[in-house]
Amino acid sequence: MEKDIKEIIAKNLITLRKKHGFTQNDLAKKINYSDNAISRWERAELAPSVEVLESIAKVYNVPIEYLLKEQIDKELDKQDRGVIINKFATTLLSVMIVWSAVTVAFVYYNTFVGVNMWKMFIWALPASCIILLLFSRYWDNRVYKFVVLTVLNWTCLLSVYLTFIEYNMWLIFLVGVPTQGALVVSSFIKNKNNAEKK
Repeated sequence: MEKDIKEIIAKNLITLRKKHGFTQNDLAKKINYSDNAISRWERAELAPSVEVLESIAKVYNVPIEYLLKEQIDKELDKQDRGVIINKFATTLLSVMIVWSAVTVAFVYYNTFVGVNMWKMFIWALPASCIILLLFSRYWDNRVYKFVVLTVLNWTCLLSVYLTFIEYNMWLIFLVGVPTQGALVVSSFIKNKNNAEKK
């Protein structure tokens, strides 16, 4: 039975550490232990003391029971789904606030001022991208950031073009080419912290 609990703890320690993107060294620093100790716990050679388990549970913000139960993966997946839904809803709500504000301004200008401000909807596109970039820390996904930055690049240029359409400034889209190239190149540069986590 003692070996079983060591194996359960080991599996849960590995699962939690990987879900949080920590290396063994990262966790060791957070709980003031050596990475060698973490390695031995994760290989089920030793089990950490109750005090150490409490420290680890605090680092991962989970009850200590999570470290002692089997099938932690399923419980964490349920929690992760809830967190993802909340993040998605918050991001979507923020973008909808931008579009609601633009719609209210459009209706106001059309109704009370008598000016058709349809170009506000065009500028809502890059504004939405900026909001999505602000929430990019939620997703921590390079593809997501690349797509949002690409859309931001081209919608900014489109907005400028349509705002000053009478000047026929189609050459402004050439500015987007080197900017897009820089985005493509930067997407291949790996973040040092992300490389260490793997």
